[in-house]
Amino acid sequence: MFDEVLVCLDGSSLAESILPLARAITAAKGGKLTLLRIVRDSADLSAEEDYLRDCARRYSAGLRFVVSTDPASAIRAELERTPRAIAALTTHGRTAWVEAILGSVALRVLRESKQPVVLFRPLGERSKPPKKISTVAVALDATEFSEQILPYAVSAARSLSARLLLIQALPLNPPILPGPDQETVVMLESSYLHRKASAIKQAHGIDADWEVLHGVPPDAICRYLKGMPDTLLAMTTHARSAVERTVLASVAGYCVRHAGVPLLLYWPHSIIFNKLGSG
Repeated sequence: MFDEVLVCLDGSSLAESILPLARAITAAKGGKLTLLRIVRDSADLSAEEDYLRDCARRYSAGLRFVVSTDPASAIRAELERTPRAIAALTTHGRTAWVEAILGSVALRVLRESKQPVVLFRPLGERSKPPKKISTVAVALDATEFSEQILPYAVSAARSLSARLLLIQALPLNPPILPGPDQETVVMLESSYLHRKASAIKQAHGIDADWEVLHGVPPDAICRYLKGMPDTLLAMTTHARSAVERTVLASVAGYCVRHAGVPLLLYWPHSIIFNKLGSG
């Protein structure tokens, strides 16, 4: 899935901080790294062209300049032109004209892309994404919607020679379900992750570890990933058009802001998405 990574730059050094990770991702399987800079006009192009060409040389990357006043639409058009490429963005720093905060450019790219998007938000000024991924952690919640990230996560783990880890957060005090054995929710969901790991092994020939977490899902996931900076967290997300801001309050949005690791986020455009409604 990492045939080409388009690193979307906005003129800030923070946006460029994802470049070492993007290079490692593409280098793992001989993929192509491309720097994509959306500029407002020819004056911006002239001001940055020499610097970005040097940056492209340093990272052995291609370079594309696109003149547009709508960065999200321009990025979408580039992804449509190269359908086997995925976008990589930071979601913090911004210039005077480009908002890279999830909810604007990054949200639109995520929503309109047919592929997952790599997003990273640093937790502090010195926080940087890892240069190598050793674990691909997949957040599941036992729904078909969440499972749509699995093919991409499996592909990423294989491409990066990384461990595949399935995780799910459960309530601290799960209710007892009715039934002859009075099995708890924890037992049932542990069985779910075990079955998923077995199915992945059978279908893809790749081993998957799994871990049941406890607590409010977004907080439990972020606490679990603390001290695991070389992890790529994979999950699905979406928000309905009338309330797109709810992405910022969702599990994925919380993890973008607090996990401190890059995320592989996927906004499904399939029939399952329509069936599940709010997901």
